[in-house]
Amino acid sequence: MEFIRPDTYPNLIGTILLSVSIICLFISFKESQKRHATKLFSIMIVVALALFSSYWATYFAAIFIVATAVTELEFLQTLAAIIRKDKNYFDYKKETLSSEDNISRKAKEALEEELIVSSDNNSDGESQSQIDLSTLLDLPRTEAMRLSLDVEDKSLSYLETQFGKIEKNVRFKKNGDQIELDGVIELENKNTKIFEIKWTRNPDHFFPFVLHSMKRTKDLIERYRTITGKNAELHLVVILNTKTSVTPRRLEKVNERAKEEGINLTLLSLTEIGFEVSHEIA
Repeated sequence: MEFIRPDTYPNLIGTILLSVSIICLFISFKESQKRHATKLFSIMIVVALALFSSYWATYFAAIFIVATAVTELEFLQTLAAIIRKDKNYFDYKKETLSSEDNISRKAKEALEEELIVSSDNNSDGESQSQIDLSTLLDLPRTEAMRLSLDVEDKSLSYLETQFGKIEKNVRFKKNGDQIELDGVIELENKNTKIFEIKWTRNPDHFFPFVLHSMKRTKDLIERYRTITGKNAELHLVVILNTKTSVTPRRLEKVNERAKEEGINLTLLSLTEIGFEVSHEIA
């Protein structure tokens, strides 16, 4: 029997890593494991290719490529600046915004201006309590935004009658990462309760909208655990225009998916959280 010689060790390890990467690729097809499996697949395949190449420059490049997947980009930029002895990097950091970032920035500025003007024109300062479903989808953007904020506020107030005091609109930050949550209850020696409020104004979009919300809120749990080191249970609260807005079959499918994903799904109507609704058939 021929024993493995030392100079074949890199190829052996590379073959093992390549096999593991293929396994991770198949695991990534599962939605709940996609994020971590994809990252592990990328790391394994890069390291395997570096070992097969057996060239020092490839090793060095692989270290930086793998590092981008397991550490903060800002740390790598700082490390690269130290290697290049770039003193200007530590004076200030400047970068050109992408077209998408610039559009997003301008849109936020325009929306903020409209909301401020709309708020100033609302002399009584009270939240809206009546909703006409026949005109709901035709509301101007600022009015729809204000109404969404009212729905979120009333929803959290309703949930406080069941869960107790909820911290509203909370942000957690650490090492350049941050998450913003609609509501949070933090208790000692117990899992944190995270509340995300979603209002489906258009019943036709209910199913894809809720599935997308489930995917996004699951990511919030992972990021919350990374930032705080604490476990949390997610409560996704979906607000329906009325209890008859969505067919029983769709409600059943959504509840089944929520159970599969380990999400506490609550379905409430506008009436239940304190709104007066007119033209329900519309």
